[in-house]
Amino acid sequence: MPIAYSYIRFSSEKQKKGASIQRQEELATKFIKDNPELELDLDTALNMRDLGVSAFKGKNMTDGALGNFTALVYQGKIEQGSFLLLENLDRFSRDEAWIAVNDLTTLIRAGINVVTMSDATPSIYSAETMTGSDGTMKLMQSVLHFTRSHDESAQKSRRIKDAWNRKFNSIEDGKQLTARVPFWIEKTDRTKSIPDKVAVVKQIYKLASSGLGAMRIAQELNAGKVPTPSKQSKQWALSSVKKVLASEAVLGTLVAANGKRYENYYPVIINQKTWTKTRYIGTTSSTARATTEAHPLSGLMFCSCGATAQRSGKTGRERKDGTKNSWKTLVCGKSMSNPKDENGNPIHRKDCKYQSISYDTILNNVKAALIRMEDFDPSDEVGKNLKAMRREVDQIESAIELVTAPLDGKPVKETPSMRANLAKMFDKLDAKKAEIAELELLRRPVSQRLFEGARKAILSGEVSNGLMRQTIKRCVIDFRKRTMNVYGHDGSSVLDLYLDDPKVLASERRAERLEQLKVDRLAAKK
Repeated sequence: MPIAYSYIRFSSEKQKKGASIQRQEELATKFIKDNPELELDLDTALNMRDLGVSAFKGKNMTDGALGNFTALVYQGKIEQGSFLLLENLDRFSRDEAWIAVNDLTTLIRAGINVVTMSDATPSIYSAETMTGSDGTMKLMQSVLHFTRSHDESAQKSRRIKDAWNRKFNSIEDGKQLTARVPFWIEKTDRTKSIPDKVAVVKQIYKLASSGLGAMRIAQELNAGKVPTPSKQSKQWALSSVKKVLASEAVLGTLVAANGKRYENYYPVIINQKTWTKTRYIGTTSSTARATTEAHPLSGLMFCSCGATAQRSGKTGRERKDGTKNSWKTLVCGKSMSNPKDENGNPIHRKDCKYQSISYDTILNNVKAALIRMEDFDPSDEVGKNLKAMRREVDQIESAIELVTAPLDGKPVKETPSMRANLAKMFDKLDAKKAEIAELELLRRPVSQRLFEGARKAILSGEVSNGLMRQTIKRCVIDFRKRTMNVYGHDGSSVLDLYLDDPKVLASERRAERLEQLKVDRLAAKK
């Protein structure tokens, strides 16, 4: 029986409170009920929801559930003849019409039947309905629909941008930008602070100044039952502490979304010396901001027990210039909590014990896994054909280089037979590249093409969280055995990577500290 996949999407988080989800779910159920001849079974296992994800710039296709569905289609994990159920084409895409139509027709060519259900009579886009003169009309209708949807989104984007520009300009006149302010500032008057909450911020900076990392600070605040910034959260999280330590609002500065900085926008509650002292790297606010960006492996690291692997760290003693050494590690998030019984006594943990592994060691092993993934054979037929064709291209190019390579530094004299042979090789090379280009049109994000581009960028030195997320699905670390499994988006995996021995890491850190001590002593003598 064919499988039906109901795709649900909306752009605004506010729509969660409305009937959008229920309406889209009911349409899918109604379509299956009204068309018993199709004998459809509704899939409930695959995540087919992009809630609060915009389709204006195609984010649902590159990073969302729709992109994941498309990738599974071309990996052969979703059968041909399956149905993709949509409320309307707006849910599928609001990108430029030519991009949206390409995404739609690519799915159809792969054997997927796309259904829109908002009209009185549902419309089916399939290889059958898109053929002939009727299919041409259907294609033109989809082009017009996508064009209208994109224009609507573009106009809305311009209006929002203009409104924000007017708000930014009003700051110069002394007006408050929005009611969204840091938790220690009065919402209705950004020139006033809230004393008891200011005290919490100062406590965080005091702990940071003493050398504690963000996770240790969160533990201290929770142990002391310090009120959290929001009533919705009962405990301080690592991200909450980092946000406070990264915010220039404590210096009275608003860093607006337009990139401009507005000094003395808020009351100053932390002095510049304390701010500088709490930076992990360097002495300026700009380098401090750099440390708060998503680290390359953010959201991808997990412990073998199922918990998230969290980034932690330690800082060394302060140097005379105000800077400190810092060591970043990964630990099992579950091992970092300190559970207590109702009498306040510590509970002995039976699961993961606290064990840290150098962040750089993990990152280097992920890169090593990406190198090994080059030899992985794709599971889908398109991917297998592409890999075989690329090998042929490499062989032809190598043959051309061999024939035309200078001998003893002297250029090779071309003979008529040699020119004819080269012409044949170049024709074959062009034809093979044309076949590759045609096949690549069938590979959509997160696809082999996107995966390979990101993998090459990382191995060439361009490391970022965005690139890592395009290549890696997840990394699972066994902190006890000190091994790691790396799973790629293309279906590849590298298992049981052995991480560096902890004694080696300890000796390396000790050597670094001794070296720094020598530098400090020499500086003191001068």
